[in-house]
Parts: sequence; structure tokens; C-alpha cells
Amino acid sequence: MATIQEIEHCFWLMFDNFTRREFGKSHALHTWRERQLLPLVRVGLLCYFQKSVVPEAEVRTPWTRSGKSRIDFRVSNTAIEFAVRNPGKSYTNVSAKANQSELKKLMKWKEGKAVLVLFDFSDFPFTLRDLQAYRQHPSFGQGNHDKNAFTVLYYYLDPDSLEPERHLLEVRRRTRRVAA
Repeated sequence: MATIQEIEHCFWLMFDNFTRREFGKSHALHTWRERQLLPLVRVGLLCYFQKSVVPEAEVRTPWTRSGKSRIDFRVSNTAIEFAVRNPGKSYTNVSAKANQSELKKLMKWKEGKAVLVLFDFSDFPFTLRDLQAYRQHPSFGQGNHDKNAFTVLYYYLDPDSLEPERHLLEVRRRTRRVAA
């Protein structure tokens, strides 16, 4: 079983190395988009967690037409969604509003823990206040909806020292019952 601390450490190793010029050599990994980084992240998770990694795992999404969707990774019983903000890009790639569909999938994940991993390679990282926006849950529409807890792991470059840093934000479970 993968713990949040193990997942945090695994992604920390990846983010730290993606930002080091000695590691990337001729590949400026910090400029790669999410789609380009996903195979490297897959290999990193595989090396760290071995056979317990399932990429593009299916998840139930009752609010969609098909009733099914995919999360980026499942490690043991932990769902992981991944988002990247590149240098010079707007904050929307890693904002709570832009990641609403990912948040919904994580909040409905019942098999275990759920983690949203944000890699921010920009020069202007989020403030703690910006990260608090993840506490505002997206709407699932009418009905009784259990919203499970999830964790946001935010990795960024400190603008002063240009050293990698990280924040962990736990979003607690909220249950909303609508009277019939």
C-alpha cells in the first residue's frame, strides 16, 4: 500500500531532477508539457512502486455520459492526477478551476486515497492563498454526493533561490445531504 508520504517523496525526486540542468542535459525537462512528462512520470512511479502502478486506470464517473473516465495513475489503492504549468504560461493549468474534472474524479474515488500532483515550473508560483482555492469543491449537481478527502501536492521553484520547494494541502471530506 502506497502512503501519501511515499507518493510525495517519489514526485519530489522527479520534480527536483526535472529542474536540474545536470539531469536533463540537452532536454530542458522543465519546459515539457504534461503529455510529454507523463511517460517519464510513469517510469518514475514504476521504479519507485514497482508492479503496483496502473497508468490510465478506469474510474466511475456517474456525472458523465459514459459513466466512466480515467485517472492518470493508480498506485496500489491511491488515485493520482497530474498537472503541469510550464515557464511563461498562465496559472490556469494548475488552478483549481482548470482542474475541476480531475478534482471530481478524485473526490469520488472510494477505493483509497486520492492525490492531485501539481508541477509548477513557472517564475511566479502560487501563494498559499491560491492553493486554498482547492478547498472549494466543484458542483456535482443535485442529489446526495459524498465528497471524499484528497491531497494536493504542489511542487514549485522558489522565485528567490530558484530551488525546488513543495507544499502539501489536505482537503478534508465533506458530505452534503440534500433534503428530499
